[in-house]
Amino acid sequence: MPSNNTVNSPGNTPEGEAASKQVVDAIDEDTNMDILNAPHTSVHQNRLGSSTKASGSNDRANEHSVESITIVPDPNFVTSESDQLLLAIEKDRLLPHPLSGKQASIDDEFGKDCADLSNVKKLFNLLESGQYADMLRSPTAIEVFGTEIDYSNNDSNSIVSEELSMVEQIKMKILTYFNNEVSVSESTIIEKCMQLELIGIASLNLFLQLNYTGPSLDRGIKPEEGEVIAHPLDGINPHGMFETIAKREDIRAQDSTTLSPLLFSASTPIPEEEESTLEESNRPSNNEAHVAAIMSLKETNTTNYFHNAVLSELAIDGEWPFQVCTAPYFLLLARAILSTLAEPTRPFLCWYTVIQSSEKMDAFTNTIGTNAENFAAGARHLCSASHWSARAIVAHRRLISTRRDDDDGEACPTLWREAEDTFSRCISEFCDKDTTFEDHDRGAFVASVIMLEWGLANHHFRRAGRGKASFNKALEYSKLEVEVTGADGVRTKYQTKMTAQYLVRAKPNATVPNNDANVTDNKANIEKQMIKHDDVSDDALLLEKIRFDAQDDNAHFNLSIHDQSILLALCLDVKNDNPMDGLTGEQMGAYLARVLNQHDDWMVYATALLERAWLECERTHGRERAILQIQALADQHSNRLTLTQSTFKSVEEDSAPAQDRLRHLHGIVYPPRWDTLRDLAERYAKLGIVTSAAELFEEIELWDDVVECYRIAGKSNKAEEVVRARLAENETPRMYAALGDLTKDPKFFERSLELSHGKYYDSHIALGKYYFDKGDLRTALKHFLDGLEIKPLLPAVWFRVGTISMQLKEWDTALKAFTEVVQQEPEEGDAWGNVAAIHMHRRNPAEAYPALLESLKQNRNNWRVWVSKLYTCIDLKKYDEAIQACVELINLKARRNSSEGVEPLEEKCVRAIVGGTVRKYQEAREANDEIAIDSSKRTLIRVKDLLDKMKSSTKTEPWFYEVSAHFNEELGWEEECFNDLMKEYRALNSIKGWEEDSAKVSKMVDLLKGICKHHEKTGTKESLTKAKLLLNGVTKKVHSACYDNGPSKEAEELDSLLLALNEL
Repeated sequence: MPSNNTVNSPGNTPEGEAASKQVVDAIDEDTNMDILNAPHTSVHQNRLGSSTKASGSNDRANEHSVESITIVPDPNFVTSESDQLLLAIEKDRLLPHPLSGKQASIDDEFGKDCADLSNVKKLFNLLESGQYADMLRSPTAIEVFGTEIDYSNNDSNSIVSEELSMVEQIKMKILTYFNNEVSVSESTIIEKCMQLELIGIASLNLFLQLNYTGPSLDRGIKPEEGEVIAHPLDGINPHGMFETIAKREDIRAQDSTTLSPLLFSASTPIPEEEESTLEESNRPSNNEAHVAAIMSLKETNTTNYFHNAVLSELAIDGEWPFQVCTAPYFLLLARAILSTLAEPTRPFLCWYTVIQSSEKMDAFTNTIGTNAENFAAGARHLCSASHWSARAIVAHRRLISTRRDDDDGEACPTLWREAEDTFSRCISEFCDKDTTFEDHDRGAFVASVIMLEWGLANHHFRRAGRGKASFNKALEYSKLEVEVTGADGVRTKYQTKMTAQYLVRAKPNATVPNNDANVTDNKANIEKQMIKHDDVSDDALLLEKIRFDAQDDNAHFNLSIHDQSILLALCLDVKNDNPMDGLTGEQMGAYLARVLNQHDDWMVYATALLERAWLECERTHGRERAILQIQALADQHSNRLTLTQSTFKSVEEDSAPAQDRLRHLHGIVYPPRWDTLRDLAERYAKLGIVTSAAELFEEIELWDDVVECYRIAGKSNKAEEVVRARLAENETPRMYAALGDLTKDPKFFERSLELSHGKYYDSHIALGKYYFDKGDLRTALKHFLDGLEIKPLLPAVWFRVGTISMQLKEWDTALKAFTEVVQQEPEEGDAWGNVAAIHMHRRNPAEAYPALLESLKQNRNNWRVWVSKLYTCIDLKKYDEAIQACVELINLKARRNSSEGVEPLEEKCVRAIVGGTVRKYQEAREANDEIAIDSSKRTLIRVKDLLDKMKSSTKTEPWFYEVSAHFNEELGWEEECFNDLMKEYRALNSIKGWEEDSAKVSKMVDLLKGICKHHEKTGTKESLTKAKLLLNGVTKKVHSACYDNGPSKEAEELDSLLLALNEL
């Protein structure tokens, strides 16, 4: 056992200093850093960055830094009999169990002789009855989190609590809890750790209940006369330890019209001491309280200072959580508690504060306490903490508001590394070992659940494979037999001809027991979630499910709820692996139909209904039922009366309680409430119901979609009215940016930047676009670069910066911008082309060449890039590739319309290719290099093919035949050379008025010299006669053109040439 130093800090002892340095080095190199180690985008300063800066600039500060404070577990910690009982109950109750919800009562498991464990037993009973808020009000929760951290022991050495993030303060409270006198006994360590674990689970479950499953805490009824309604989460959202931050909101609320956050219940009265502090003039009437009780989701959260402070703690890797979530404090609390219990020895690596003196360091370590080692040793005995921590991490990721279409799996890398690390510990403990459970079947069940949840984590983080391998592993552990096949059947009421239908057959490993009458009643209530075709239309054509021809195909084995979850995961895998077309929908529908044959669990059944509704939205006959089904599933989150739950019986008696809804939530992909509403709004918008869609988008604060819906509906003024109303209630950067988008007034974007201290990047981008449209490129560039400094992973903006920089001739900036584009989007062919263009402008063809290859790899139909490659290859003397570029340009011009402007091959390019290839051939012959000669001959053949292709596919001009004649002459092909010369003569002679153009006349004289030379070489009378006739005709034309000015030099040359021929 170590000495009385349980919290070691650098500088206390040489051994402690070395150990701490080793831990820090290991953590710096380790990629498994969780939110506790991540930089906080908080209302406070950035702690991690400031700490690094300070420690790098002050060696003395390093000696007293709290960065590497590490809790060392007591190796001699011994568990008592009561501890072992608690750990056995934890393993039975908190880890997945095939009989979950049907086990023996908690009282039976604890027995009658465990009065000293009454607090834990009470928490277990509250957990299993779904009373999560009461658990967070328990004496243990109030003792730990009910008061703020006390730094008053030594005023001169105190550390202000605001210097610590909320997560850090929670961890501090947990550690100081084990320093209290009541907690020093080893016999209570396990009990206290388990109480904290139960509180963490309750906090996570309450967050999931409020945001995912429901039922909400709003009773949805009008209060009785004289009844005072209080907040149902008073005292726990937040706990007393964050009273200072919560009071800031209260101060703001005095001058605001914003009503109390969250939902209200008539069951919780206001305490008398609190009621007495309210002035009569400020006390709400019953009617006002009822109005507050039915406030919409958006109005209960967004103006809450504490709500935004919590969201800033949950923001990670530059990604902001979804703004309209309810009570995110509970997720923050669960993450802090469960991650601390799962990894009790994790170093304190997240404070930015650098303590400047050893006295303050001593005060700090004394605050943590001397029993932290007992806590670490006790927490390491908890077998389910890592599993629940992993679940909280997944919930955290799902809260991050990345757009579904834009999320490429690279968001939240820090959170992913923590998830990977935590799940790896779970897999190592429960999947790779056979000794964790005495019951082999229980061990296989837990392993299957762990692998299923790990696969879903991969799906939520959008990692490669999306969990496919883990789903198959879960299937293997469960020994569920699944067969996807086809069978004849009908799906409409009047169909007489059987057609092939997808069919999923599933057979469990063990027989699932029949249910009693009580469970049968629950199943009937679960089935009521389904909206049937006949409920929508009296003349519905579709059957509720496919009727197969063979009776055996209509029957099915009874599956456990976990087996049904695996089928839903396999259905999800089909969706992830295939394009969303009709065939994929049919295959997914077969899995969903198999799950919907049973209705054993509220949320599993609801998930299958929701997935089926998404598929049916794409079908004509099922679309109406599908929209109504999605609406019903969204409504069941609330306790209020709606279109799809129109009686209090359907709300209170026919729906499942919270604990039943949450029991299997982690094994399925049921969306949070805001995602359900967003999906419903998007589908309303596609159907043209844009006003209802706008109202839903407004509720979840997707303002771009609100504005677009009102614009389509012809209500642009309504959109502006909504935004201005929100700004009158609370000024936020986001709302000013939305108003700027509506009014196109830059002053609103500038106000947005003022409120955000220049950190709201959307306003920078919007201002950049505004000034770009106005032609002020310099100002536009500045705003774009400011926005990219905040959020650099925006390839479209980098592309805009590149184009502006090229117009401003800022080539370094342009090159950097397009380089960023191709690094972020390697398939962006236009950006590669612009990189090449910049290098070409700088006379650097060697650098341009690889960029052009990448550009053409992405888009081979861009003729401008082919022209650039042609020039680059000529500069680099890569004549074979230059010939290829010419051929591609000819083909593109043949395929495109004249309006597309594909330019013909330039004379100078063709001359360069012909001259270069001929010269290389001659140099190879002079050097007697056989390899070079063979290579040059192949290139010459390609040149010949290119010239032939140009003759047949393009409008030829005189220069082309001149080049071709030169090529043939150099290779000794005299006949082809003469033919080209004659074609050049005819082409030049066909030009109207050529004899009046001195340049063309000079060209004609040179051409005739070549023709006459060929005739002289032939030497026949016939050949000489042809040459004389040809020369005589040209001479007369030239003399006629220069008659008034006297004979020109070219005319005299023609006369001399004709005279020479006559003398032969």
